[in-house]
Amino acid sequence: MIEAKLVRLSKKGQFVIPKGMREALGIKEGDELLITIEGRRLVLARPHEYARTTRGLLKGTWGKSRRAVERYIEAERLSWK
Repeated sequence: MIEAKLVRLSKKGQFVIPKGMREALGIKEGDELLITIEGRRLVLARPHEYARTTRGLLKGTWGKSRRAVERYIEAERLSWK
């Protein structure tokens, strides 16, 4: 389901999330939201939802075993000297 509303940006760069959208998502005053840029879109998410979505994306980047990761870190540290 996609719901769209037009909002206006204030001089301070602020905008209001429409009440119906806040209620539908359970967002209330004081809640922290993570804002990201995806392409040419701003995306708002709760931090724990973002973490769940991105978990594992870099798995294996520095090695597939603990030892491989340790070797990578050691090589990086040596390159700083």
